[in-house]
Amino acid sequence: MRSLTQTGATTLMGVLLAGCGAESGPTAVNVAAHAADAATHNTGNHIKVVEPFTEPLVNPCNGEVIVFSGEAVVHVTQVGDRHIEFFTSATGTGTGPESGATYTYHLDAAHENRNSANGQLPIFASGANARIISDLPGLSFTAHFVFHIATLPSGEYKVTRAVDRVECKA
Repeated sequence: MRSLTQTGATTLMGVLLAGCGAESGPTAVNVAAHAADAATHNTGNHIKVVEPFTEPLVNPCNGEVIVFSGEAVVHVTQVGDRHIEFFTSATGTGTGPESGATYTYHLDAAHENRNSANGQLPIFASGANARIISDLPGLSFTAHFVFHIATLPSGEYKVTRAVDRVECKA
């Protein structure tokens, strides 16, 4: 069960970050251009990015891998080089290859931020909640992810909170 949870959390983060990678076409260009401007002026910069996503997710109810396709809306706020925040919502659909069930994916809220103010060491936090609804009874599930990490004076990182679970909602 732990591997299903880790796979679910990893996939969920992939969906959340789908529009944020350096290899992403327009997103990378827009974020880089706006980030440079924000760093120069040290004022808040707000960006909205809408991108398609395709991600596999393991259903904890029956173990089948569903490939979801949909659209993610990411709101990015950056203030200089001290604070960056992502808020994401996403919707998508998928079909179970073994069960034939159709699924609707709702990422209700995903939030990430990094803070480093007044010479303090960076703190990173992320969290997400998703509902995956099936047309077949007993195959709907939820995903929940929370992760906090702090940078220690030594330069090492300390995980201060890590919760990830993908649960069948039969």
